[in-house]
Amino acid sequence: MKPVLFSTVREWLCAEGLTQPFSGTDFAGCEDFELTGFAPLETAGASDVSFWVGDNFKSDTNVPGFSDSVLGQVQAGLLFVPASLVAGPESLTVLKGRLPKVRALVPVENPHHAIVEFLKRFACDGADGVKGANGINGVARIHPTAVVEGIVGKGCRIGPHCVVMAGAELGANCVLESSVTVYPHVKIGEGCIFQAGAVIGSRGFGFYEYQGKRRMIPHLAGVRIGDRCSFGANTVVAAGFLAPTSIGNDSHFDSMVEIAHNCKVGNRVFMASQSALAGSVTVGDGSEFAGAAKVADHITIGRNVRVAAKAGVTRNVPDGKTVSGFPALEIDLWRRCMVRLKQLGKK
Repeated sequence: MKPVLFSTVREWLCAEGLTQPFSGTDFAGCEDFELTGFAPLETAGASDVSFWVGDNFKSDTNVPGFSDSVLGQVQAGLLFVPASLVAGPESLTVLKGRLPKVRALVPVENPHHAIVEFLKRFACDGADGVKGANGINGVARIHPTAVVEGIVGKGCRIGPHCVVMAGAELGANCVLESSVTVYPHVKIGEGCIFQAGAVIGSRGFGFYEYQGKRRMIPHLAGVRIGDRCSFGANTVVAAGFLAPTSIGNDSHFDSMVEIAHNCKVGNRVFMASQSALAGSVTVGDGSEFAGAAKVADHITIGRNVRVAAKAGVTRNVPDGKTVSGFPALEIDLWRRCMVRLKQLGKK
């Protein structure tokens, strides 16, 4: 996003009716400062916009509540918080004491809705002025039918009908075979290969409820891909919401693989055709997924895990395990269950 002053955002919030400032809040005495980006609560910096719905963290004893030790580390520049936590200036002062490193707390009816509206207003402008239009290294080979507006490194080969949008960046020696689309805010390392129809950085499938309607979430954080990865035909890697979807080095994906928004995929990961990761899945180094294996959202797959064909993973899998079936079980247990099921069927 382009830099914007907090005072400009403040005026916009009030004009849109997203917040109702009262005496004694940050609106009354906060010094003006520049906002330059957006990020999740855990990684937001002093010039970032973020949001907190009030229940992200458990207390220090792991029971429902707010952990002061965790909240004290939040460093956002502007943080949208639920108005339900702020009954007046005194309660806002208390909340500020629990979030001492946040520069401006802004109470809103729905923090998720507020940051989505902020992104639509201040960040939905394509490549955000990223330098890269016609940024083609002279040694790169570009097919006449390809459209390249982003940065393309030395030795890249861009095939027919490919599109590299402004704000995208390809490292050296990448290959886009045919009809590959790379969206803005995508950064790709060196030596990656994309087969026909691959789509990198498209909007994720994310929605939220507000005022009785299901609303679309903009995914503007893009994708980060390491070196020497390959992507099969019609594979899709969706862009992240406030943080990018990420893939490490030397990972390989067969045709028609789906990697949803905000996934974190490690190094040397292999996924066979029609396998898929739902949103915000974390995959450790060296893990493998057989054909049509699926993983539910917000699941963590450990290092060196094996997921058998057509398995459906609905809970975290520790390092080194092999799972099968739906819901996925450790494969030895699953096999015993299948034997017992067949025995029961014969009676």
